[in-house]
Amino acid sequence: MPIIKKNDVTPERPVIIVLYGTPGTGKTSLATTAERPLLIDTDRGYDRAVRRCDTLIANRWEDITAEYETMKGYKTIICDTAKACLDDYLMNYAIQQNYKLKTNSLKRFGQMAEDFKSFVNILRSNESDIVFICHDKETSEGDVIKHSPDCTGQSKDLLLRIADQVGYISKVNGKRTITFEPTDTYIGKNVAQLPMIEIPDVTKNEFSSCMAEIISKVRSSIQNKSEEQRKANERLSELRDQLKSATTYENISELIEGMKELPKILQYPFFEEMKSDLSAKGYSYDKDKKQFVKG
Repeated sequence: MPIIKKNDVTPERPVIIVLYGTPGTGKTSLATTAERPLLIDTDRGYDRAVRRCDTLIANRWEDITAEYETMKGYKTIICDTAKACLDDYLMNYAIQQNYKLKTNSLKRFGQMAEDFKSFVNILRSNESDIVFICHDKETSEGDVIKHSPDCTGQSKDLLLRIADQVGYISKVNGKRTITFEPTDTYIGKNVAQLPMIEIPDVTKNEFSSCMAEIISKVRSSIQNKSEEQRKANERLSELRDQLKSATTYENISELIEGMKELPKILQYPFFEEMKSDLSAKGYSYDKDKKQFVKG
């Protein structure tokens, strides 16, 4: 794979979304509103979804890998549930391939991680988005109840690490919502910085494409971030060139104004560069006056 330069705009790519919530919140029904979905059902719940879609009923990991060629025809692959795929099917598959892994949990998880990455990479190479569905797992920390996707520790870490978005589905004021932003009480991941989304009623036309629209927003947001980063890097490069030749108060004032155009994460490092460079030119930063002074 060629090196992606820092100023390159990465192409739009498939995304991975994890949905979790309590039973009855419509996780599977929501997922099946994605574009051209294939549901990999390990939870025997496909017939409870409001909308039916093409379904692969899997009893073991080999049932899934045997359909790789068939999966090329689908835009979205839905795994329901991730716990069964990872904690049951994939673990048993790893042990079948090497029985020594039954008693070596560290190496077993390493092999599971490799097999899981291979699965994800194959689907991504098909330009398929992936939706993993999980039940909600509640844990108590004192009086606080915390929610997270239901997978064992190492499997959960693997799933959360590879996901672009992790959304918690719940009811707020009687309406189903999906929230990606993490809080003190539930796990989330919000790379695309989406606000809380109200899921339309299943009788509304908007519901039929709800997941497809969420996935589209995530794809676009990630690509837009790449474009914003490219522009920020270009602007930072321009300011560094200006800094090299800056010798007057007017030059410094222009640099400070230019610095405000940078993302906040780049402003402080560049300001430190300014202080170092201008110090060699006889300027120091007066914290009280909040300005650079000569001498």
